[in-house]
Order: sequence, then C-alpha cells, then structure tokens
Amino acid sequence: MSIPMIIFAIILLICSVALIAVVVLQSNRGSEMSALTGRNNNAAGKGQTAKRENLLKSLTVIFGLIFVVCVFVMNIIVSTGI
Repeated sequence: MSIPMIIFAIILLICSVALIAVVVLQSNRGSEMSALTGRNNNAAGKGQTAKRENLLKSLTVIFGLIFVVCVFVMNIIVSTGI
C-alpha cells in the first residue's frame, strides 16, 4: 500500500465511525407524528432540540461527503497504481 492510500484509508475509517455515531445520535422522526393530530407533546425545550438536530444534520452531510470523496479518491489511486 502506498502512503496516499494509507492516509485516505485512515480518513475513511475515522469518517465512517463518526458518520455512524452522528446518525445514531439523531432523534427518531416518528416522534414528530403528533403534529398531524394537532397535539404538541414536546413544547418545552423545542429550541434547544432544533439546534441540536440542525447540527447533527449538518455533521451527517459533511461526514457523508467526506466519505464519498475518500472512496472516489481511493478508487482512483487503486486504478492508477499510485
């Protein structure tokens, strides 16, 4: 294995673990189904939860993009033999 391949493999490993952790930390979407009936079960602390969810969504997108880019770069490295 070449040095760039090792570097991207380490980045891919770290990114995949972080992506799994961020996805697991996100709340279940089924808890928001009460909005269809008009009942509000979680009015207290709604702003804090929204900030946390937005942060987790952003981290999911960032780690997902890094993951995809690393996979493409590793594929190019393997196919060209660098």
